[in-house]
Amino acid sequence: MLKNYRKSILLAVIFMAVLFFVFPSAAFAEDIQSSKIFTGSMKLLEDVGRALIIAAPIAGVPIIAYFWFRRGAADEMDQKGWNKRIVVALISVLGVELTGVIISVVMYYYV
Repeated sequence: MLKNYRKSILLAVIFMAVLFFVFPSAAFAEDIQSSKIFTGSMKLLEDVGRALIIAAPIAGVPIIAYFWFRRGAADEMDQKGWNKRIVVALISVLGVELTGVIISVVMYYYV
């Protein structure tokens, strides 16, 4: 099932890349930097980076707190499972934060 999504995403990216290279004058720009497609994509990526930085802790903290409370109410065998969930959630939040920061830093250098 995951392979189908990967194929769909890969085909969409390839299709978009072909459109950018085959029809560069579609935005009626002299060069790629001044085209509406390029500037709009850059602004979109900047906004995505900022949104990830803001949304990751807002979504992650309640999830980690829920796992923490469930771990406290569980017996010894179930506590190991909840500990793993807490670690995975924490790593996921940090990964999303880092992704947002990387996107923001890279977009800062292109603007």
